[in-house]
Amino acid sequence: MFQFFVERRSLALLIGLIVVCFTLMTLSVRFRGQSTLMERALLSLVGSAIQVADIPRKWSVELWQKYLLLKNAHEENIALKQKLQSLSANHAQVLELKSEIARLEKLLSASKNLSAPVRLARIVARNRSIFGESLLVDLGSRNGVRKNMPVMHQAGLVGRISRVGNNVSQVLTLLDSRSAVNVIAQRSRAQGVFAISSIGESEVRYMPLDAEMKKGDLLISSGLGGIFPKGLPVAHITEILDAGGLFPRIRAKAIVDFSHLEEVMILITQPKESPWK
Repeated sequence: MFQFFVERRSLALLIGLIVVCFTLMTLSVRFRGQSTLMERALLSLVGSAIQVADIPRKWSVELWQKYLLLKNAHEENIALKQKLQSLSANHAQVLELKSEIARLEKLLSASKNLSAPVRLARIVARNRSIFGESLLVDLGSRNGVRKNMPVMHQAGLVGRISRVGNNVSQVLTLLDSRSAVNVIAQRSRAQGVFAISSIGESEVRYMPLDAEMKKGDLLISSGLGGIFPKGLPVAHITEILDAGGLFPRIRAKAIVDFSHLEEVMILITQPKESPWK
């Protein structure tokens, strides 16, 4: 029998296919309107295959979406940083403006107590030499500035105009050894000259030996010489040394802090051409 099927294998295969087809047709007729077990198996297999095949597409879509989100977040982060830097710069400008307004208000308030009109000037440069320090301000002859006009700060005397240009002027400060101011001790009324020594120390020269001077005494301008009006604060006594000559050795410190000067007041007076005339 087996030998017969082997010899007639083509016929046997055909008969087998006919039997399978007949069985499928029978099952299809019997379960008409319902899914057969094989159909359900095939559908499950096809569905699983589709889901597996769709995984790379979903992964690539999710990856692209995450990339877009990261890119947008990066761009927003850059924009926020730029905005923060802009706000910080604006904040710094506002603080600087408030500081400048506060300084100018103090200068204007101090100018009300002066006997002469003033012009506010901004310091644009500093010059240090073997003689001391001088300043360059942004007002000149076009603004009514003249040589030897006193220069003030709300704290006290700064110096005098030494040179005048069209738009700028040079200020010879009290820290320059070529500058000297006749002063009066406000408490004792003793008179002397405030100047810078050869070794760069501020001192009061030519005070009488019997002058009742104390540490902390205020020195004001005497008005002698015709350059500085009387009564301008100049310096404080810091040390009184033993007298070793005709005059006592008195050290003093200028009231104005020259290291923090940014604006000054120029007194519009009628000064002499030379402080010695």
